[in-house]
Amino acid sequence: MLSRKIILAVIGLVVIGLAVWYFMPERKAEPLSEAAQELQSDPQLAELTAALEKDPNNDTLLYLRAKTYYKLDAFDEAMADLEKAMRIDSMQPVHYHLLADVLLDYARPNDSKRAIEVLKLAAQRFPDRIPTLLKLSEFQLIVKKHGDALITLDKILQRDPQNAEAFYMAGRVALDKGDTTSAIGSLQKSVRIDPENADAWFFLGRIFGNRNNSLALQYYDNALRVDSTYLEAAEFKAVYYKKNGAYDKAFAIYRDLLLRDPDYANAYFDMGIIYLELDSLSKAYDNFNIATKVDPIFVKAYYYRGVASEKMGNKEAALADYKQASGMAPDFQDAQEAKTRLERG
Repeated sequence: MLSRKIILAVIGLVVIGLAVWYFMPERKAEPLSEAAQELQSDPQLAELTAALEKDPNNDTLLYLRAKTYYKLDAFDEAMADLEKAMRIDSMQPVHYHLLADVLLDYARPNDSKRAIEVLKLAAQRFPDRIPTLLKLSEFQLIVKKHGDALITLDKILQRDPQNAEAFYMAGRVALDKGDTTSAIGSLQKSVRIDPENADAWFFLGRIFGNRNNSLALQYYDNALRVDSTYLEAAEFKAVYYKKNGAYDKAFAIYRDLLLRDPDYANAYFDMGIIYLELDSLSKAYDNFNIATKVDPIFVKAYYYRGVASEKMGNKEAALADYKQASGMAPDFQDAQEAKTRLERG
């Protein structure tokens, strides 16, 4: 007679098998789709595919190929490989994590819900694995399930009361809810435990920057101390200087940003705003123009390029940009009003 432990283990495997079937309906492994065949020109994919031809049931290779497909936005192919990998070995947390990422980024109807369910299943299967619980809380934050995220974070803190990442995530949840006081408390706990948490320093900087408190600069500097390549922290430090009229300091940061990343659209846009405030209209126009070139869906850059054009007397170009901005974002009231005003003459 089978022991109770063996029966429970078999039941657990059946449940996981059913869950895998639910999240990823079974597909035939061959032939690959036309898109996948085109992707085989990628050298890493080609290498992994060749290895899988020799060892088709190697779940690690399947996971690695799924990860490569995911990076190339080949979501169906990534899910097909993950399905097979999880049928071979359902006890690998990283498989669940990657599947959740694929579903969230695929963004078909109900995919975000499926992504959460995948991570819930992983959390049930690996209840003491903190990285899995942290990932679940992150996804719950993304879909604005704030209460669920806090419950998940509480489970982490029960296991590890000094978990800096859990306090960081609690701060992010509070900030998303609009509770900046609680957010500051949680983020400060995070950096006290782990002074190398660049993201926690950055979000503290954002909160204090919104309050126009000069402590924001210290927080941004701490983020940059931890990670000198944290371009967003540098950008927001420049924004603080811009808001307070320290244009030379802001320009210095923006120019450094563009040396690091010539396609950093926000730097061009913010410099354009400064030039607009200084009535350097042609320079403002040029920067907004570059911003639209490096980021063709930068709605505000089109609008402000229109503002610069209108101030320079080119109403035809201004109207074209106002139409572009309002067409891309119908709820962008400033663009709609400017378009209507110029259309009426």
